Amino acid sequence: MIKYGSFDAPTDYYCEHLTGIDEQICELLAKRKELSNNKPGFPGMELINAWCERYALNKPMLLSLFGIMYNEPIPVLQEQIEPDEFLRFVPILKSVQLDDFFYAVTYMKQYKNASVVSVEIELDSIEENVRIGHAGLELFISPDYQCRPSRGGGDNKGMQHSFIVTPSLPDDVTNMEFKLTVRPHNYHPKVVALAKSPVTIK
Repeated sequence: MIKYGSFDAPTDYYCEHLTGIDEQICELLAKRKELSNNKPGFPGMELINAWCERYALNKPMLLSLFGIMYNEPIPVLQEQIEPDEFLRFVPILKSVQLDDFFYAVTYMKQYKNASVVSVEIELDSIEENVRIGHAGLELFISPDYQCRPSRGGGDNKGMQHSFIVTPSLPDDVTNMEFKLTVRPHNYHPKVVALAKSPVTIK
């Protein structure tokens, strides 16, 4: 595998015959961003289904593709800092419940040049056949801090996301509020949608 910065390419093979097509894809993505003014929304399922049938494409792949484009962050002019020189774990344990969801800021990892804040969401439901829908998450603490998504994952009824915060937060965040903006994109009847409104955890 080839490493590009912090990204590991899944393979070192590339079909050179695709170069022209891939460049056209990049050109179309740039035009899409310009036409939408960075607010593309998400295609309805009728369109998704029609495109899958017309072009013989895989539906989960299309849903993932449009989900990535929907949640693409607006470029930040300042340099993106990567955490360096781990110092310590700091428990935070702030939480709030809204409707059927628990939101929690559980802890942060302190580095010499940044903090990494961990956020968890849990669905409060005993139904076995439901799950949390996919969603993009944005974290805001104050204008003094830049927060950008780092890693995420989860299972049917829970998800965990981490955010890189610069400059570093103080160890004592007792009086700070963590505002989480959720941008859901759901496509299955057994999906429970996260609230679209901002969530304040304090």
